Amino acid sequence: MRKIRQSALVLALLAILLSTAPVSAQYFLTPDEQDYIDKTGIIQAVSLHGAAPLQYADKKGEIKGISIEVLEKISELTGLVFEYRLLESVDDAYDSPADLVFGISDSYADENITLSHPFLESQTILYLNSSVDPEDLSEKIYAGTMGSTQPQGISLEYTINYETREDSLNAVETGQADYGYGNAYSVAFYTLQNGYQNIITIPRGKEDRAYCFGVPRENKLLLSILNKSIDAIDDREMQTLILNSTTNIERRITPHMIVSSYGLELIVLGTLIITVLSVSILKNLRDNKKLKLQNERYQILSNISNEYMYEYYVEQNELHLSKNIIHLFENQEIMEEAVAILKEALQNSAFLQSIYRIELPLSAEKRVIFKSVSSLICNDKGKVYSIIGKLIDVSEEEAERQELIRKSETDGLTGLYNVNTTKRLINEIMEKNDPHKLDALLLLDCDKFKEINDTHGHLRGDSVIVQVSEALRNTFRKSDIIGRVGGDEFCIYIENVSSRDFIISKYRQLVNSLKQINPDADITVSLGAALSKGEKSYDDLFAKADTALYVVKNSGGDNLSFYSEKKL
Repeated sequence: MRKIRQSALVLALLAILLSTAPVSAQYFLTPDEQDYIDKTGIIQAVSLHGAAPLQYADKKGEIKGISIEVLEKISELTGLVFEYRLLESVDDAYDSPADLVFGISDSYADENITLSHPFLESQTILYLNSSVDPEDLSEKIYAGTMGSTQPQGISLEYTINYETREDSLNAVETGQADYGYGNAYSVAFYTLQNGYQNIITIPRGKEDRAYCFGVPRENKLLLSILNKSIDAIDDREMQTLILNSTTNIERRITPHMIVSSYGLELIVLGTLIITVLSVSILKNLRDNKKLKLQNERYQILSNISNEYMYEYYVEQNELHLSKNIIHLFENQEIMEEAVAILKEALQNSAFLQSIYRIELPLSAEKRVIFKSVSSLICNDKGKVYSIIGKLIDVSEEEAERQELIRKSETDGLTGLYNVNTTKRLINEIMEKNDPHKLDALLLLDCDKFKEINDTHGHLRGDSVIVQVSEALRNTFRKSDIIGRVGGDEFCIYIENVSSRDFIISKYRQLVNSLKQINPDADITVSLGAALSKGEKSYDDLFAKADTALYVVKNSGGDNLSFYSEKKL
């Protein structure tokens, strides 16, 4: 057992993201939830032993893992205090009087508990003995884990259940079983820790797994606090917690590893210096193989999680990409273009300081937005040796974000810019205006629009607005700014106007376009125009165009008027 406390060590390898300011609990907890925290003592939390890196006990008996890191963060956010126990079976966990079960998936969930929002999602991957054909697993021995759900299509007759995930991996390594399924992080952890030589992994799982916290159904306040806390941890910090736990491994040194690294030279030293030699081996493995082990960790994670990993060697200016991303490129030329773009970004310090979005070409027609998360790897002298990172395809997420931006900037009825966006875009142009350049701001108003609404109803009025907006698109250039700034009022900003005759011709073109769109409708419009004379403000030029429009409306409408200082 132990109480949550802040971690005292932070690996330099895992400083992938900038730290973010913690979210104060007062901003997302209700008074009832805060009262629950104030009155509740230590939260008793239990889980299954041997499920690294989700949760496990290290050699000193200290409980560690991703679940623990996340609960430590929740403790920091809310003030809840947790005490942990690891039990030998899932049944023991559910039979205990604990307040919370941590690090479980829905396949292990008991009917008497409710699961929180997931804090970790992972692929379920296939791992098998290297002697086994992955395409022919019929009548092969499946290594399961006690308490887990039996995968569909796998007979109990060919299943051996082991107490922990590590036991099942050991069985496949030694040939006692042929294959198994496990989450990507757990398989990566034990592969790195135990140095398996006979296991291969394939990112072809039965299902994806989401890991959560489970609380008794009646404890709705604790469930709500956990859910809000998980949602409050941003994506950058959550990934740092996960990678920190996944790669923080006490690697076991085996004779095979020693011989493969140093060869038969070790044997000739004999038994007289065996003690000194043992110390020397351990030291050399830590120092001389440090970079190799770091690279190996990320390579294993890349292979089994199907993420796109890269490593950039700074001095050599060389970029190495994982095999699974190389296959995405249409040809060698496209890949070289993408490599050049990524290299240029990696030479920019801003790229390394946060989660960074970068657009890379996959073919002549297709470009994809990736999110990059990177980390500096230093040698024993503290000098940057390489930059390791991963690319995550976020093109769908980016498209959704751009669509939200578009919707926030446009008028829902017409699809033209709304009033705020119109004003902002025009101001941006006017602030940089060349005093010798002639621009124009036009205000357009539908004549007798109120009568149309009152006589024919608002649906007819909306139809007129849509037809006018269509005519505006047909008339003006794509570079012109067109916006709906009122119920039946539109604003057009045109750069580089040659003369007043150009505006007059555009007005006539607009009138003709309206007649072509709806020949049966008697829709007329009035237009007020103001030519810029060094103005730097949208409001100033808008007021002049509005004055010109007022003149047209007072004269019966269906015409065009230019603002003139002489009329004031």
